[in-house]
Amino acid sequence: MRQKSKFITFILSFLPGLSHFYLGYADRGLIYLIILGMLGAGSIGLTIMLGNEGPVIIGMTGACVLWLVALVDAFSVANSLRYNNSAEIKDGWNSEETKDSNKKIITLALSIIPGAGHMYLGYQRKGLVLMGGFFFAIFFMGWLNLSFLLFLLPLIWFYSFFDAFHTLNGNKVEEIDIEKLIPVVKTKYIGMGLIGIGIIVGFQRIIHPLLNQYIEDYIVNYIQTSIVSLIFIFAGIKMLKKREVEIIEEDEDHEN
Repeated sequence: MRQKSKFITFILSFLPGLSHFYLGYADRGLIYLIILGMLGAGSIGLTIMLGNEGPVIIGMTGACVLWLVALVDAFSVANSLRYNNSAEIKDGWNSEETKDSNKKIITLALSIIPGAGHMYLGYQRKGLVLMGGFFFAIFFMGWLNLSFLLFLLPLIWFYSFFDAFHTLNGNKVEEIDIEKLIPVVKTKYIGMGLIGIGIIVGFQRIIHPLLNQYIEDYIVNYIQTSIVSLIFIFAGIKMLKKREVEIIEEDEDHEN
């Protein structure tokens, strides 16, 4: 088999996946290109929806990580082509080792989007929690200008990436009790959540433009932040009261 140039591989690697087409790994290269397209479309779409540059920065960071993963993988493939003969490579296309390697690459590439790697591995509920928490934090930061939530994004991203990595390698990891994070949602709580969202949307889209005609903009922002804070405080108090009732019931059961 003709040896592949590492220089050309490096040049083509600036577009993740293109070097894999050159090396003959078209399926793997297509995966990288699809993930890159998803990152680009998602970051641009969120930027248009939220009206700020936060999603673009996140998308560029994800693209850099994807580029690094694709570059390392491309050089690994190039080395295997250089130091193995064509018969060994042909026999190894459908080997279990190759399939495991492809699975690892796909998982790590998908893990650039928090939760996607877990979903690919079959951990649907954990992936849903991580992905939902990540995009919910982005949504709240852009919609309500709550910049203090920015610290959540790297925490969720790094936890999701390395948890998927250790899960893939079979390492023992500290499991999250997903049942506690996704409890059985009662109709009452759904109704309360819809009311809270309705209040926020109504204030921002209807009351906010009206108040801007008579009140300074910074005062309107204070009012909006106060409403959101009260909703969070009320929800927290309800959760604490519910927890206290559960503890009292558990104590009574133990006494009986």
